[in-house]
Amino acid sequence: LLRKLHGGSEFPNDSMHTGDMLVDLAKPGTISYPDVASPINVDVLWNACHLESGTPVAMGKSRTKDINIARKKKDPNYVLGDNVLAVSLHGDSSFAGQGVVAESLSMSGLSHFTNGGTIHIINNNQIGYTTPSSHTRMTRYASDIAKSFDMPVIHVNGENPEEVARAAHIAFAYRQKFRKDIVIDMWTFRKRGHNEIDEPSFTQPGMYNAIRARKSIPAQFEETLVSSGKLTKEQAESVRRDWLNALNMAFVSSAACDPVEPEKSSDWKLLTQSNGGYPTQKPTGVDLATLYQVGVDSVAQKHGIKVHPRIERFHIKPRLKRLHDGHGIDWATAEALAFGTLLREGYNVRLSGQDVGRGTFSQRHAMFVCQETDKVYVPLNNMGSAATGGAQGKAAQNHGSSSFGKLEVVNSNLCEEAAVGFEYGVSTEDPFTLAIWEAQFGDFYNNSQAIVDGYIVSGETKWSQQNGLVMLLPHGFDGGGPDHSSCRLERHLMLSNDPLDGHAHDGFLPNVYVTYPSTPAQFFHLLRRQVKRNFRKPLIVAGPKTLLRLASAASSLSEMGPGTSFQPVLDDPTVADPRIVQRVMMVSGKLYYDLAKIKEEHPLGEHIAIVRVEELSPFPRDALYNALAKYTSASDFVWVQEEPRNAGAYSFVAPRIKQLLPKHVELRYVGRPEHAATCSGVETQQAAEHAQLTSEAFDGLHGLVADLVMDNINIQHNQQAATASSSSMKKSSSTILPASVQHRWSTRPIYAAQSSEQ
Repeated sequence: LLRKLHGGSEFPNDSMHTGDMLVDLAKPGTISYPDVASPINVDVLWNACHLESGTPVAMGKSRTKDINIARKKKDPNYVLGDNVLAVSLHGDSSFAGQGVVAESLSMSGLSHFTNGGTIHIINNNQIGYTTPSSHTRMTRYASDIAKSFDMPVIHVNGENPEEVARAAHIAFAYRQKFRKDIVIDMWTFRKRGHNEIDEPSFTQPGMYNAIRARKSIPAQFEETLVSSGKLTKEQAESVRRDWLNALNMAFVSSAACDPVEPEKSSDWKLLTQSNGGYPTQKPTGVDLATLYQVGVDSVAQKHGIKVHPRIERFHIKPRLKRLHDGHGIDWATAEALAFGTLLREGYNVRLSGQDVGRGTFSQRHAMFVCQETDKVYVPLNNMGSAATGGAQGKAAQNHGSSSFGKLEVVNSNLCEEAAVGFEYGVSTEDPFTLAIWEAQFGDFYNNSQAIVDGYIVSGETKWSQQNGLVMLLPHGFDGGGPDHSSCRLERHLMLSNDPLDGHAHDGFLPNVYVTYPSTPAQFFHLLRRQVKRNFRKPLIVAGPKTLLRLASAASSLSEMGPGTSFQPVLDDPTVADPRIVQRVMMVSGKLYYDLAKIKEEHPLGEHIAIVRVEELSPFPRDALYNALAKYTSASDFVWVQEEPRNAGAYSFVAPRIKQLLPKHVELRYVGRPEHAATCSGVETQQAAEHAQLTSEAFDGLHGLVADLVMDNINIQHNQQAATASSSSMKKSSSTILPASVQHRWSTRPIYAAQSSEQ
């Protein structure tokens, strides 16, 4: 702490982590008490300076830690909250004013979110920065929001330390007995204003005249102890002198202090920290027989559970048929296969969000609800014996109490910030649980932006705290209007620290993976890759909506079989001869299928290649270069997107793609023009814009092909003339490409192509 006051870092001198503000320092510690046999492990959590955002994070982390300890102890009498106690500190104005408080309190008693009770302590300074309490709330007490959730509140005078201690004893006893949240509203004051370094009399002169006339709380308590005979003046002076000496010694020694990295838990020690390279894609495929069995298990019915007849007809039977045929695998099936195979390898999966059990688009049905009893049944939690999945798989098995993992299907309360914060807490605590938060529509993640910014994408850089949270954000322009169409890819990409020039500087840590997959198999591999790697990074997935049931957007089981893996770039599988391709379109996500259909029907479609960029960040420079370099006669390179130009991926990918193209070749943009809203809310207008942009993507193709034909004619003529003039010259190669085109790709673009075996 004192090193930080000197302007130093809370991390070692050679650390790549950049640290945080002085008031947000955190470090685990152990406290021993003379009357307690075992020491108390205290974990002070890293907390972004977004007011109250740490509350749901602490809830998620404490619940997960408590459950994992119980699994290892295998205590038959375990009750949630036996092993871990969460204590949340609040300010009076923020507790009353911040919406995330109400979100967190409302989920505290829900079955998939309760942590056995949190003790909330409001440090009630009776002022918000410089705003009086009469202007920060309309209720008498700062704690009144807790009444909405039937939480008891203990009001206590902070000037009386013994009463504060008594309040803490009561709060702990209540929590232990009822395993519910409780609030301590401790009324006190700041002597010198905000952070004790301000001038409060500018705005509260009357209040601070009264405060300055009072003795300090330690002085008042000292007088009480001395007058009661429990302490002598000499003893009090000795305590004060020893404490000041200790502070002065610490201040002097802090100049030479070199802190150590925070101690990691035994689970996190099994993983490593990724370096600045682009990790090698390792196989995440699974044996076909296992895939088939997991797929069957995912829709297996249980005796006594009457499934809705429409689920039987439109979900169960079609899935079984697709599995039997080995092709036509849709997104929901691919997801179930990813979940099920991970469960078999000992990993846990926690799927959280609004309506995730059924799925927003009625596609998932991860749980069956009995039509007669309302009883819930999760088929994937009733599979047979498990299979091992390597070192990490075995670690995941040892992490739990059984040889296979558990799928926790969490239909959350209707909130975003607290829900995402909670799942972030889960992910930071347990690297062997695939923690997923799914938005009803990608747009709805907006309410959790503070968690994304302050924790998910920056936590490792600031705090050395990895997380593997997956955010599934349904995305796509399909008539849903401006608030049901976009997961704001541009925002996530703006938060990425992917180097613009491809050069990874010293200390570079890729902070987030942003993807827009176009096939179920790619989605399958993404989910498995997330926990099969030996490090953790957050994953943003622009998820499917209309693609969920698009027949052409299906995969085969073989695409998820042994030796397969996620591909950050998918080349055009329909190109027969790359040499005659004149236009290369680059695209992400669902728009590919619209373009592919037009290409298939276009008379000059063979002169077009459509390359899919499936992973946008970290930007796949090597993979995309290798795909583009095949098209040696292409002279027109286009990025096509359905989002407006000031949104989507264009601003992020354009400068990176341009670095890969030959000299004097430009990247063209095709898509909607700049727009203040995400998209139009008028369906006919949205359809017209879509038709226009897809048509524009194919405009001018006749001219490009004509130019290629003329070049070929000239080359053939020159070759014939050269052959006639020299009988000794060997017959020219069968290639008919212009020399200028042939050599455009001969010099690789200058950037540091790096990879790592992770």
